Amino acid sequence: MKRLLPLLLVLLLPTAGAIEVVKDVKIIPPTPLVDFKNLTKLIISPDYKDLRLKPGESKSFTVKIKNPTDKDVLITPKVVIRPYSDYVVDKSWISFDRTSFTLKAKQETKITVTVKVPSDAENGFYHCEIAFTNETIPAPTPYEIPKYVNTMHLSVEVWIPPSVKISPRYISDTVEAGKTYEYTIKIRNTASKTFHLKPEFTEPEYIGDFEYLSKDNVRIEAPSTIPPNSEVKVKVKVSVPATAKGFLREIIKLNIDDPGLDEWMQRVEINLNVFTKPTEPFVKTVKIENASKLTIKVSSDFMGIPIIAGKSYTEGDFYVKIVSPSGVINVKPKTIERLVVTTGDKYLPPWEETEGIYKVVSVSKTKIYTIENPENGIWRIEVMPKNCFGFSIEVEVE
Repeated sequence: MKRLLPLLLVLLLPTAGAIEVVKDVKIIPPTPLVDFKNLTKLIISPDYKDLRLKPGESKSFTVKIKNPTDKDVLITPKVVIRPYSDYVVDKSWISFDRTSFTLKAKQETKITVTVKVPSDAENGFYHCEIAFTNETIPAPTPYEIPKYVNTMHLSVEVWIPPSVKISPRYISDTVEAGKTYEYTIKIRNTASKTFHLKPEFTEPEYIGDFEYLSKDNVRIEAPSTIPPNSEVKVKVKVSVPATAKGFLREIIKLNIDDPGLDEWMQRVEINLNVFTKPTEPFVKTVKIENASKLTIKVSSDFMGIPIIAGKSYTEGDFYVKIVSPSGVINVKPKTIERLVVTTGDKYLPPWEETEGIYKVVSVSKTKIYTIENPENGIWRIEVMPKNCFGFSIEVEVE
């Protein structure tokens, strides 16, 4: 390193003729700070307006302008578009009932603003500002665009009612590793025209604490078109990997050319919870000394019984084995079953369109074992779950 140091110093030193002298450099002085006291600030109400219109619709609203200053102000309303903005309101969409007038000191007035969306406008969110005077705040640099002082913000959501209805948009299920499941997505066309359909498997957009299904695990069967006033079905076959654990997720984009459907409205989310069967039972030991009664209560209320695809909820259960100091004893339990049933979900299409009006959303089961005059010594309670995520154990010794 010591031998290389002189060579590095020679390379870094400037050589003759390598220095270029720059002449006639113009230095732009900084813009002085804005004196806000000299600005004429009006009171604009509302200072923000949000409209939702269909193509071809129009709507008017009133803006109140108050002049709290001691001088008259010229009011000249106009549409201001901020550069580099996406989905901006076209100036031709907006008109004013008054275009130029003087607002005297300490007075207030009203202006009616009319927004008319053209019939060929695309759906989306459009924005702009409405400036009521020509006064601007000086830009701090020559490259920055001046900002108007007396403005309000206008947001216009142009929306087209969708003609295609999708049900369901969310598929949630409990599955077992190594098995294959099939789900059906119903797509109804309420219009008198044909729409095209091209569902596709999407790559994960976010990697979290769960796994994503791969293309090898999902097969989609669907027609290419949706005829007028008809319903078609998209079949999604999912092969759960034999090594899968925890949650599996995926998103299917239907790619329907209905202008009323945004991208997120035609995405079907799949959320699968992989149920893993244990191989060994859970063991709880109890020491009994001169007790008159032993009550054991095992319940799936703690986590609930999953509704596994293709199975009845009655298959959700657990095996209980009670071992006294002398050996296994047979006790017939008292069984309590609890179901939570809904008649639909206000955030999803009515259940009667797909599964009937009633839907079982939660199932739990409780078994109560009672042993009179239990034998002294160590008792073992073994619980092996069958199609349930978890359970609770209560032991009462009297």
